[in-house]
Amino acid sequence: MEEPPPIAHTLRPHHISLLWIVMLLNRQYSRDKFHPAFLLHLYRVLLTEIAEVSHPKTYKELLAAFREGPHSDDGASTLFNSLDPHYVDFQNVDTMTNFFHDLAKLVMEKKNGDDSDLHRRSLFGYFSRRCYVSFMKLSFAGVNQLRNNYHRWVFGDASAGYERVEKDLITYDTVLLKTHADEYQWAVSDAYAEFEKDVAVSDSNSASESLRRYFEQHFHDGNDSGIRHHALLNLSRMHYLRHEFAATRKFLTEAIEISRAAGDHWGLQHCQSLLHRLPPTDKGQKPALNEIQPGLHPLEVLFDVEKLLRVSSEQPLSASFEKIIQSVALYDLWITMQAHVFDESELLSQHAVQSIIWSAAGCEKLAAIEENIVTAFSEIAGDDNNAITIHLNRAYRRARQGSYEDAIAMLLEPDIWRGLSITDYARWAAQIWHVLVLRASRRGQDRQYNDFLKPRRPAGTYNSKEYFFNATAPPGSTSIIRDPLYEVMQMRQVGQAAATVEQLLKALWHAEFQNRYGSYRVGVILLADIGLEFGLTKRSKRILEEIMPQVIDGDDMEQRGLACFTLARCLIAAGERSAGSIRAALPYLDVAEKDYAALEMFRSLADVQCLLSVLYHNLGMVKERDEAAERQLKTEEDMKKAAVVVNETWVWEVWELVCDVGAALAKR
Repeated sequence: MEEPPPIAHTLRPHHISLLWIVMLLNRQYSRDKFHPAFLLHLYRVLLTEIAEVSHPKTYKELLAAFREGPHSDDGASTLFNSLDPHYVDFQNVDTMTNFFHDLAKLVMEKKNGDDSDLHRRSLFGYFSRRCYVSFMKLSFAGVNQLRNNYHRWVFGDASAGYERVEKDLITYDTVLLKTHADEYQWAVSDAYAEFEKDVAVSDSNSASESLRRYFEQHFHDGNDSGIRHHALLNLSRMHYLRHEFAATRKFLTEAIEISRAAGDHWGLQHCQSLLHRLPPTDKGQKPALNEIQPGLHPLEVLFDVEKLLRVSSEQPLSASFEKIIQSVALYDLWITMQAHVFDESELLSQHAVQSIIWSAAGCEKLAAIEENIVTAFSEIAGDDNNAITIHLNRAYRRARQGSYEDAIAMLLEPDIWRGLSITDYARWAAQIWHVLVLRASRRGQDRQYNDFLKPRRPAGTYNSKEYFFNATAPPGSTSIIRDPLYEVMQMRQVGQAAATVEQLLKALWHAEFQNRYGSYRVGVILLADIGLEFGLTKRSKRILEEIMPQVIDGDDMEQRGLACFTLARCLIAAGERSAGSIRAALPYLDVAEKDYAALEMFRSLADVQCLLSVLYHNLGMVKERDEAAERQLKTEEDMKKAAVVVNETWVWEVWELVCDVGAALAKR
């Protein structure tokens, strides 16, 4: 594609105010009049405004930025007095014309051949010369319009003079001397900015229209713009973010054909990379992994980690770490050798992915370290996907430790949700809903789940088998590791767990091979429980003691409570119910009771307390027996009260706030 011509420069009111200050510093005041620190601050503010790396400040904000400099009171009062709006305003068109003629003396070379006061290759000289040339091209009507806009802007109207200039060959009369760039309305980024906003608020119709308006602009003088595949790629990205994979695949297929016809290898690479992210169309088909090649974005290699993390890939977690190393190396090459723009969020993405892998491996403390790296360097209240992913995972892990209200409070912090897009808001709302469902399932609040939470389930993935017994999994959510564990727990409820030994052993093999030690520990605990039914007491005791050093640190309180309860039963059975074996089991039951009490798992807590009261009775410890029995009665009462609760006030208020946040984000 041909290089587009330079965009025509349009004089805006803030350009004139900057020129006025440049004139004062080079003509009116000598440099030794101001303190060097204040003068340095003054030039820094001017350079920032001239570079136009952000939206221009209003005149009031510009003066306030000058006053923030050090030593602004030491001899700078005359400068601020001369910058009063009444003194910098132009009385008529003639005074503005005279001002620009005086500016010409700064930027034009002198008659004796000496350089101008502002060197033309300096940033101030380039800026002043460009503004002077743009002013010389204006007609009388254009100068008059500029003067009126500047007058309104100086006295507080921030929008004056910043409207879009429509360059029609018949009505465009503000420029008298038109160049080639002034004859056409060249492409600007306003429509694409509207497209990004529409994607953030999930307005697909307006987003498609904004994208069409952007790519229908005049980019160059050729007959074909050659960038239609970029429009399709952006449209595909929008549908991909909304999980509309059929539409994504449709537009990507067309974009790939156009990219090949146009010979755009980079665009083709981006289209194919996004296509590889889509789920396979055939059942049982393995997802495609990206090959390292020029033009491949490092995040695409990092996304391959998500594919390898799926249990259905049947790959160990070490393969995911290898992909992370490849992504880091490719990112270094992407920045250094290929000179792409550095993006801190892309740099932090590999730490976010590592936290997920360590959590899948059962190493929660290592995952917390990686999460801290992301949160320490991420923008607060921004739209960084890394940060929201970390916050959601951290809150859910906190909820699994029994701190349900703390987890909800953490997610309701304004700094968490304030800058979210609607897509990320849906994930945020779904995570809050999952925390509430986790609490209801553990407390036995089936009525609250069925009557209040279930009808309000947000869009997103949800597997009811993770929370309730005798639940059916949604299609496509089968797992060769977790499903056998679910089946063992279901059969255990009816006393038929022994029939699932073969499936449990296969799940243990897959969990160990894939390095998913969290699921492996749960499988070992269930295997020991089944071993008690077969009378393999010493064997069950030994395999539990082997994993207890990994469980006892408390990374997963539910897992520790189950392990301690099962080990206590194994100790009693292996010791043939002797007094010594009972005393050895009591500390583990105390740990299980505390864990289940913190998690508010009333049914499991009542079982532990019942066993404790029986063991205290066998040891002749009457006082401890009665206390355990009283705690059991209180737990059963709490369980009955929780079972009849349909709605709790704070749960209702939380969900009302979630809905209000969604409405506020959608109408931005």
